[in-house]
Amino acid sequence: MNQTYIASADYIVIDRAPLSLAAGQVVQCGKQDIDWPGWIWVTAESGRGSYVPEDILDVQASSSATVKRDFRAHDLSVKKQEQVRSLQEVKGWHWCQSNTGEEGWLPAYLLVPVEGVDA
Repeated sequence: MNQTYIASADYIVIDRAPLSLAAGQVVQCGKQDIDWPGWIWVTAESGRGSYVPEDILDVQASSSATVKRDFRAHDLSVKKQEQVRSLQEVKGWHWCQSNTGEEGWLPAYLLVPVEGVDA
């Protein structure tokens, strides 16, 4: 993808210890996110939880699931008018990279495409 965007508002991350999942890890599944279809709450053995894209999970009948590929639930803090590069879009969220090289998730509603600028 590698589209460049500008943040339309400040987005400040509160969670400084985001959940990281490894392929093959088993998690417990919770509720679907009402506001973000395709995202589901999971809880790891450690007790940490987060919403993750459904398609990274192999859900079992017992409400447990095996993680199919690594996933990091780290949101990216940005200031209004800050430029970022989207590396991947997943169900309304973008995995972005800031100008300082930090990476994390940003909601699509916050991102305004920069015309004529693709990384």
